[in-house]
Amino acid sequence: MTVNINLWAKTGSLSLPGAGTVPFWGFAGAAAGPAQLPGPLLEVPQGENVEISLTNDLTFGVSLVFPGQDFIPQPVKNPDGAFVSYNLETAPGGSLIYSLTASRPGIFLYESGTAPEKQIQMGLYGAMVVRPPGFDPGNPATWTAYGPGTGTEFDVEKILVISEVDTAIHQALASGDDPAAYNLDYFLINGRSFPDTLNPDDSGTQPYSGKITANSGQRVLLRIINAGFMNHNIRLQGIDIKVAAGDSRPLITPGLDKSYLKHTVTIGSGQSYDILFTAPAAGNYILYDRNLNCCVNGNNFPGGILTMVGII
Repeated sequence: MTVNINLWAKTGSLSLPGAGTVPFWGFAGAAAGPAQLPGPLLEVPQGENVEISLTNDLTFGVSLVFPGQDFIPQPVKNPDGAFVSYNLETAPGGSLIYSLTASRPGIFLYESGTAPEKQIQMGLYGAMVVRPPGFDPGNPATWTAYGPGTGTEFDVEKILVISEVDTAIHQALASGDDPAAYNLDYFLINGRSFPDTLNPDDSGTQPYSGKITANSGQRVLLRIINAGFMNHNIRLQGIDIKVAAGDSRPLITPGLDKSYLKHTVTIGSGQSYDILFTAPAAGNYILYDRNLNCCVNGNNFPGGILTMVGII
């Protein structure tokens, strides 16, 4: 069986508190649909062949790479031998199919491999979840991140894609200018900065909310992946969390439990963690970046990587 997915690379506008709208480049899930930041969530079964058709509506080449999956990129150099792209490019106005095998379950980035220092900063990235064998979205009894025996059963799953924005670079690149010095001023959860992280799905310019909601006693799986360029120290205030997997490598296998409790998890650039906790008593609990300079919008606190876990 082959899973077929279509993506479009487009321009978009990102709404940020205190900054108005900022241009970005992102992926869309439909020809007439808007660019998203992060791109559409891709869900595929483990072991399946995946073919992603990318149509490029931008004015420069874009490619796709899939770190952590069974995928062999084909780097591109220009005629004088200088590196251009980690993988074959989709030309402006063209389409290209990228094929991979979803070899192991977990959460992974898909992102542009062309001029990534510019294109990933501008928003050409998204998350892909590979489901283990037996996972049935309609049957909660099968809900596990990595399959039976891995201790990753859950009632509620929430995916948080962490990233950053340099609004001056976005404005410069969107205008075709050379960017100035790198100076991050906005920090995002699922393409939003606090307080927009608390808004529901499909509100504002980006579709995925950053708020987590669960009933007391439910088992919650937080899947946090860092698409940004810097490390982030994620803390969930007042709740004990268990690290169940790092970089989609489960820490519990039959006969061996290497999971561990933390109050703060440091997630490096490109890394991911699967975190489990049992929802405590009803109330609101804060999830934020202990790098407190990432909890601002511009220079104004509170903002940035800050959201709420609402327990009912």
